[in-house]
Amino acid sequence: MKRFDGQTAIVTGAGSGGLGAAYADALAAGGVQVVVADIRGPEAGAAADRIEAAGGEAMGIEVDITDEGAVHAMVDRAVNRFGKVDILINNAAVMFRFLDKPRTPFWEMPVAEFELVQRVNVTGSWLCAKAVFPHMRRQGSGKIINISSNMALGTDLAWPARMAAYTTSKAGVIGLTRALAGEAGPHGVTVNAVAPGVTNTETVGEHIDAERMEAVAQSQALRRQAWPKDIVGTVLFLCSSDSDFMTGQVLCVDGGFAAH
Repeated sequence: MKRFDGQTAIVTGAGSGGLGAAYADALAAGGVQVVVADIRGPEAGAAADRIEAAGGEAMGIEVDITDEGAVHAMVDRAVNRFGKVDILINNAAVMFRFLDKPRTPFWEMPVAEFELVQRVNVTGSWLCAKAVFPHMRRQGSGKIINISSNMALGTDLAWPARMAAYTTSKAGVIGLTRALAGEAGPHGVTVNAVAPGVTNTETVGEHIDAERMEAVAQSQALRRQAWPKDIVGTVLFLCSSDSDFMTGQVLCVDGGFAAH
C-alpha cells in the first residue's frame, strides 16, 4: 500500500517548475489523486499529464484563486471526479514579479501592487480553504496546509529585502492558519503551515542568479542550498496521519536562516 492510497488532494500553483509541482508529484507518487490547480491552464494540464504518464492519477484545472466562483467550481470538479477532497495545499502566490525589477521600498510601493499580493497570497488561501471545508467537515477529516515563508518569521534587518508586500502577506498566512485551525479543529480538520526559505527550483532559477542563491546559502546555519526534496518531506508529514494531533502550527524549513 502506498502511504496515501485513496486520498485526493488539491495543490494550487502547481503548474510547473516550482515547489507546487514538487508537492503534487510527491503526493501522486504516494497514491494520492491530485488536482493540479494553476492560473496557467496549459501548465496545469501538462503537469497532470506528467503525473499520469508516471502512473499516477491527476487532473489539471485552470483557476484564479482570487475569484470565489472559480474556486468553488474547481472544488466541485475535484469532488465530481474523485468523490472527495482530503488535502488542500495552498501554495499559489505572487512573488517573482517583484524580483525581476528593482524592488520598491514600502514608501514608494503603489497601493494596487501591495493589495494584489495580499489578495492572492492571503485572500486566495482563505477562499480555497473556505471552499473545501464543507466537504472535509462532512467526512469528519481533512488536512489544510498553507505555504508561508521564512521571511514572515525573521530576516536580516541590515539587508532590507524591499519585499514589504510579500512579507506582510506571508505573515498573514500564518495568522490565517492559526485562526482557521481553531475553527476547523472541532470538525476533525487540521490546518498547519510550512515556511520554506529560498529553494532551488526551476522557477526560482529563472529569477534569482546562482551568485545570489549561494549568498543565501552561506547566510544559513546549514550552509548549502535548499532543494525541493528538503521541503517536500515536511509537507508530506502534514498531509499524513502522522500529524493528526497537530494543528495551528508553523514549521520553518530554511536551513536555519530565520533563526541564525
